[in-house]
Amino acid sequence: MKTIFRMLVIGLCLSSVDSFSQEKENIKVLYIGYSKDKPIPNAESTSVNGGMTKEKFIEGYGKRSVAFKNLLEKYFTIVAIVDPRDYKEAMSKNYDVTIFDEVPSKIKDRVIHNDPVTGEIASIEPTQYLSNEFNSSSIFIAHTASVIGSSLGSKLDWYCLCLDRHAHHIKTNHEIFKGPFKTALTLQNLPTPSGVLEAYDGLDEPAEIPMWEVDKVGYQNSNGVRIGMVARGWGFEDAPNSEIISGGVSSKQKTAVALGRHGNFFLWGFAGSPDDMTDEAKIVFANTVAYMNKHKKDQLIVRKYNERIATKEFIDELEFYTTAKSFESYRDAMIKYGEKDKADKLKIQAKIDRGEELSEDDKIIFESQAAPIPTRKEYLEKMVSRLPWAKSMGIDTLQIRSFLKENRPYFYSEPEASYDLVVDEDIKSLKIANTDVKVLDKAIKLLEEGKDVQKGKRILLRYTLENFSLPKEWRSWYSKNRKDLLFTQVGGYIWINKDENKNPKIRPRSEADIKELTKSI
Repeated sequence: MKTIFRMLVIGLCLSSVDSFSQEKENIKVLYIGYSKDKPIPNAESTSVNGGMTKEKFIEGYGKRSVAFKNLLEKYFTIVAIVDPRDYKEAMSKNYDVTIFDEVPSKIKDRVIHNDPVTGEIASIEPTQYLSNEFNSSSIFIAHTASVIGSSLGSKLDWYCLCLDRHAHHIKTNHEIFKGPFKTALTLQNLPTPSGVLEAYDGLDEPAEIPMWEVDKVGYQNSNGVRIGMVARGWGFEDAPNSEIISGGVSSKQKTAVALGRHGNFFLWGFAGSPDDMTDEAKIVFANTVAYMNKHKKDQLIVRKYNERIATKEFIDELEFYTTAKSFESYRDAMIKYGEKDKADKLKIQAKIDRGEELSEDDKIIFESQAAPIPTRKEYLEKMVSRLPWAKSMGIDTLQIRSFLKENRPYFYSEPEASYDLVVDEDIKSLKIANTDVKVLDKAIKLLEEGKDVQKGKRILLRYTLENFSLPKEWRSWYSKNRKDLLFTQVGGYIWINKDENKNPKIRPRSEADIKELTKSI
């Protein structure tokens, strides 16, 4: 198929990065990246190497910092470079924007909480690299977004370390493509990624879609290089100060976030050094710094503490899994993967026969076993029937779809659940959706009338962060906040105030917590 090129001009100037002259922005930038003057860290951890091979990491060690320094100094008045091992978060207070290209030293180890009865993992507090009070405007490059931001409640989570070098489904009218530094945005029609076409929300996508080349080098055209990261798009924009700017070529669906902002945190999911960026991308990156300077006072209204929490988009995905098209796409992908795996192993065997040394990737591929191709029954059992409410339905796809449609208004996810949805029988009995603020009003009325008091209290504890003793206290809170309440699914299926400062600093409650708080009623 003949490739079609399209040009989209953003701004007034079509000049390249080297042929225009513009005053620097009066912005102080702090860049966190490895210094060539310090010892090379252990490159085995992904949080250190970003998916690079050890050889590539060592080869490029210290060069990224120099490249970013050169780029940033073209556009901004003050630029400082700090090795992540020397970084202290107080440093960011002296700068307008902090760029995390590497992960600083941890300040708190991961904590695992086990259920006292079953011994199973109840919740996990991720490793902490910044304090809960950190609120400086920041740009996270690729994997650093999730590694650093997960303990802070950032939506910039780790959906997949699989982002290559092109952006798609771009909001081309966004400010980062317009200024303050002017450039052209060149869009080229390229084959739609299989992850987009095979997903429930990509069925109507054409065979080719417009894409923008961000990096000249990516892991699909150059072995061993650093890999980009996409965040989950589910519920990403469910509150102010959250925006998806573009997706990108990855193994995930079109809504996976490659460029996006959550409060004063920005995800630049592409992993390339400025040495590998296109001229256009270099300018857009500089514009992103300027853009985040405007948002340095924004905070996280919604905090996402569980990256695997299922929003109601998961219902659409589950319904899609019950279709023949979903199974056939999965089966065909497995067949293609098996054929590729077989071909790769034959090449590695040829290396062995020639007496060549195998790389670590070669060893992993050669020792791996391709998964068997499932039957449709096995596929349904894996994708849908494993869920508690679906077990009794087996592989009855019509019954599953009917159940999903009937209960959509009443599904919620427990705060620490992993891709699971539960029907809230309490609100179902009231016939009020949890996305309707009237559910809170009705629950308070139950307390006021002395009817189904436990039910009313369970609903209020489940869907808010508050815990009042008296009905009049609940009514007062509701009356004062009603017009400013918003519902967030990624934040834990809770109603919170649009003003971040008016929300109590606690996580959503588990069902065990709710049971304990209501047992004396």
